[in-house]
Amino acid sequence: MDEVTRWWDGVEEWLTSLSFVPQILVSAAIVVPLAIGLSYLMNLLVDGSFRLLDRRESADVDPGEQ
Repeated sequence: MDEVTRWWDGVEEWLTSLSFVPQILVSAAIVVPLAIGLSYLMNLLVDGSFRLLDRRESADVDPGEQ
């Protein structure tokens, strides 16, 4: 764990030593793909839970009542 902490400290020190514009560009290059990936995973989770709930409600209804 100490190696990860030292690596992260080095990355943080390197990033803060950059001027403002390169900081924004590097941060955006990392944050934007992470945000897209997280939103995709959340979409899958919500879609799956809605499908599960829809199946439960459909099982309660008689086939001829729809």
